[in-house]
Amino acid sequence: MARHRKPHTVPAVSVRARRQLAACLLGASALTATLVSRTVNPAAPPAPDRPSAGYSLPDRSGDVQLVRAER
Repeated sequence: MARHRKPHTVPAVSVRARRQLAACLLGASALTATLVSRTVNPAAPPAPDRPSAGYSLPDRSGDVQLVRAER
């Protein structure tokens, strides 16, 4: 018969390091996606039959202006 062994336990330091690494990678990927979406121009102009997204990109001063969508 097979012997039953004590299950392998992962040290708490290793678990914490893995969680911290996962959180850092998630944050870095979110920041990268934000920067890429801000710098890449869309391939086509917005469709004329759809309302705007509800916000405009900030100008050089960094202020965001809300835009009313017409219905």
